[in-house]
Amino acid sequence: MAPGGDESRRRGASEGMSHERGGTAAALRLRAKTYRPLVDFMVVGGQKCGTSALHRFLSQHPEIGMAKRKELHVFDDLDLSRRPRPQEIDERYRPHFETCQDAKVRGEATPIYLYWPGVPQALADYNPKLKVIVLIRDPVARAISHYRMEAGRGDETLPLWLALLLEPIRLRCGERSRRHHSYRARGLFSLQLQDLQRCFDSQQLLVLRTEDLLRQHDDALRRVFEFLGVTAEFRVPSEVVFASPKSSKHRTVGWFLRFSYLAEFIRLRRWLRAYDEPGHAR
Repeated sequence: MAPGGDESRRRGASEGMSHERGGTAAALRLRAKTYRPLVDFMVVGGQKCGTSALHRFLSQHPEIGMAKRKELHVFDDLDLSRRPRPQEIDERYRPHFETCQDAKVRGEATPIYLYWPGVPQALADYNPKLKVIVLIRDPVARAISHYRMEAGRGDETLPLWLALLLEPIRLRCGERSRRHHSYRARGLFSLQLQDLQRCFDSQQLLVLRTEDLLRQHDDALRRVFEFLGVTAEFRVPSEVVFASPKSSKHRTVGWFLRFSYLAEFIRLRRWLRAYDEPGHAR
C-alpha cells in the first residue's frame, strides 16, 4: 500500500461527507425559501372590535378559506424564543383548514395577536408575505365591553373603577392577568400598530375602524376583499356587529378612562392621518 494511502482515503471520505452535508443544508435552505405557509392572512385584533363579525363575513366568500373556528391562539401559545419553523406551526394549523385546502387564500382571526408581546415578529418569521388585518374601536367603549365580558365569564370580580386602578399592578403578576385584565392596555392601538409596522411592509397591513363595518358594510368588505386579492364584487349580507346593549352604568368611570387616553388619542390620530394619506394601500 502506498504511503499515506489511508490518510488520502480518510481525507476523501471527510470531504465527501462535508460536501453531502453542505448539499443537504443548501437543499433545506431552498426548501424553506420556497415553502408556502398554510395561512395567507390574519385578523389580529383588536379584541371587542368586531373581529367575530368580520370572521363570519370572510367565511362566506367562496375564495376565502377561514379556519373552522375563530381564535386558534397558535402564536400566543408557542414558545416564541426558540423561533419555531413554519412547517412546525402549520402542523398545528392543518386540522383547522381541512375543508378549505383549495381556497385561493386562507386565514384565521385571533384578536390577542395585536396585543401579545413578540407575536408581530413571529408572524413575519412564519410568513414574510402574510397580510394582516386590524380592526380598531373607540378604546373607552372597547375597555368597558372587555370588562363586561370578563365579569360575565366570572374572570373578573372587581368593580370597573378598581380593576382599572389596579391594572398596571395586575399586569405584572403573570400571564392570566395579561389575558383577562388588560382593559386599558389593549386600547393603546397606536403602540400596537407601530409594532406591526416594524415587522410588515405597509402594503401588507389593512386597518379598519369598527364603525366602517357598522355604517359602511359593503364598502368596508370591498376594501378587505381587494386587499386579500379575491373577487371584490361578492356581497355578504350585513348583520349585527355588537350584540351587547349600551348602558350608562359606567359613564363616570368612562370619562376618567377617556381622560387617561388623551396622549393615545393624539398618537393614534397622527398614525391614522399618515395611514390615510393618498397612495397608501388600503
